[in-house]
Amino acid sequence: MLLGQAHFSFALILSILLAGSSAHFVPPCDLSSDDYGLGESSIEFSSASKLSVLGFSASVSYVTLPPGASPYLRIVGASERPSITTVNGVITIQTDTCDAESSPTSSPTDASSASRLFPGFIMTPFLGARGSGVASALLMSSLFITGAFGGEATCTPTLEIEISVPAGSEVTPTFGETDYMLEATLDTVTWGYYDINKPSQVSMNSGETITVEVITHHAGHDYEKMIRGDPNVEEIFYWATNTSLSDKPEPKLPGTGVHLITGPIEVIGAEPGDIVQIDILELDPRNNPLTGKCYGSNSQKFAGYQYNALTGVKRDGTEYTRDGGTEALTVFEFVEDDNGHMLYGKPVYMFRFPNMTAPDGSVRTFDNQPAVTIPHEFNHGYDGDVDAETLIYPEGFDGTTVTDEGGIKYLSPGEAALNWKVPLRPHLGTLAVMPSNTKNYVGGDDAQGGANSIPPSRFGGNIDDWRIGKGGTMFLKVEVPGAQIVVGDTHAAQGDGELAGTALETSMTTKLRVTLHKAGSLPTKVATLDFPLLETSTQFVVHGFAYSNYLDQLADPSTIFQVGATLDLAMADCYIKTRNWLMDVYGLTEEETIAMMSTAIDFGITQVVDGNWGVHADIDKWIFDESDAAYDYSCTTSKTAGRRHRALMHVDERRRVLEEHMVTSSADEYANGLFEKVTGLCVDCNDNVVRRRLADRLLDAKLKYAKKNMQN
Repeated sequence: MLLGQAHFSFALILSILLAGSSAHFVPPCDLSSDDYGLGESSIEFSSASKLSVLGFSASVSYVTLPPGASPYLRIVGASERPSITTVNGVITIQTDTCDAESSPTSSPTDASSASRLFPGFIMTPFLGARGSGVASALLMSSLFITGAFGGEATCTPTLEIEISVPAGSEVTPTFGETDYMLEATLDTVTWGYYDINKPSQVSMNSGETITVEVITHHAGHDYEKMIRGDPNVEEIFYWATNTSLSDKPEPKLPGTGVHLITGPIEVIGAEPGDIVQIDILELDPRNNPLTGKCYGSNSQKFAGYQYNALTGVKRDGTEYTRDGGTEALTVFEFVEDDNGHMLYGKPVYMFRFPNMTAPDGSVRTFDNQPAVTIPHEFNHGYDGDVDAETLIYPEGFDGTTVTDEGGIKYLSPGEAALNWKVPLRPHLGTLAVMPSNTKNYVGGDDAQGGANSIPPSRFGGNIDDWRIGKGGTMFLKVEVPGAQIVVGDTHAAQGDGELAGTALETSMTTKLRVTLHKAGSLPTKVATLDFPLLETSTQFVVHGFAYSNYLDQLADPSTIFQVGATLDLAMADCYIKTRNWLMDVYGLTEEETIAMMSTAIDFGITQVVDGNWGVHADIDKWIFDESDAAYDYSCTTSKTAGRRHRALMHVDERRRVLEEHMVTSSADEYANGLFEKVTGLCVDCNDNVVRRRLADRLLDAKLKYAKKNMQN
């Protein structure tokens, strides 16, 4: 597990690794002034290297390197003598109590266990610099790591490391502590489709980690909050007047979807039929460099369920129409506390999507082209507050004109008080391997590039399941050499169904670990996998769609938006996948599988807005737990009764304790005796359910007390 990294203008990276973690907090030890071996000397680097620190709580500082000097690493102080080895370009610093040979993450030759320290000294422009860099003589970065020890420790060994930085370098902190960093730039994102011809942006080995930036396609809903001051986002959304969508710096081709997709990422050695396991290690909001805040938006789009033929009537009896000036948009803030912990999503203001003329002269009447920047006249805040100063849009963002009389219609604070908030469920709306059949979608001028990013399918894609968040693991079947993973459409919050057509769409940054499982030796749980499978700490989630492989199933895949809008087909697909997976993985008969699915598995609506509608099945791992561990009834109406029942000692354990105490009567007879002794009531005179339940509880309490004494 990688626990520390700094990113420099020429891609210099430091990583601190941890062999294991203790189960409790151990405070750091005081640094010692003793010389522990290096003294004034240092380790110099002349080629690509990696650094692994094991067992120490490490604090790292970076100093400016004099011109012409070689990069170096120096230990400034330590609370105990460190052991230092260099093998195959990997420098390992560890405590004497760490066993590097036996630790699964500490092998100095394991490419998956350490990140590049100096991956070559090639000075290249750092496109990711966003004005927040620090060019200074000293930058402190504390990386506190709880080490792994064989026994109890009174404190964690501490270490101070100094690493040189070439003169003139700009040092900027990065989000992740990973082997690779994939920024969202003009080169690395694709707008709205799966491009099988796009070169890999990163090539990584199985077991390695990567930090990936994702930009929301909703950023144009509020330039001031989601674009301005973020150079990469500005480049992506730049659209000069009299330029077509296809010719803007980040092109938007006809017939493509709405999402900005980052990638592709090659998994070295991946072949069709293999399975990639993608662990979502972190998922954090992308704060605007100018404001330090993260915003997103929800659009009640024309594709939302409210426009469905069965429901498309408002409460007042009027129909929902697809005319301009009808779709409601809400801008949210991703609210955090002073320590950066997320709290909730708070609606800031609401307005209707206006009729507009886009920079290419086309008319925009509804929110179907996310490249358009909506030209708000003022910066809107909470409760109707607006900045007095009129917003000035720079070239490239000044080409959109509102044509509605009176301008944009704002619904808050007048019609909409916005006196509510939403629970934050950060997740990846889109996570996919490259579909081998993406070109099936292309046809004439109406559909170019590749498969539209909106409909999900067997390859994953725009699944829009809020469970695909931090701590989750996705399993996807590889369709093309290298897997070519793409990431996009990050959400801060969403409910099952994604009713209005969108979620709380927000730019975010994720940290992923990718593991390759070869087709010839697949784990049981993915041995027959042909659909996107999610695993969390407590559940497996099977994803079904109206069309499980619409790119091959439909003669014209673009018709998925008409024929895929059905829950009947989605439920049938999810049912079949869930039944078959349970039988394959757990060796169940079909009859017991059906019984289990009916009594213990929850089927839910994933989304009803992405063309290819989705249903998921939540399979609780507790179902297959062979222990007597109690089920968590906290979210059911059976909370009290369920926990009371599950708390009783198992019948075999009761029998054992009675035998240990030489009790010859049966458990029921002994319970009846306890009832008469404690209550003074006649058993035969009070033979009812309440009496039997009380006797059972008295017996259970007695035996648990006896068992505790036996253990002492």
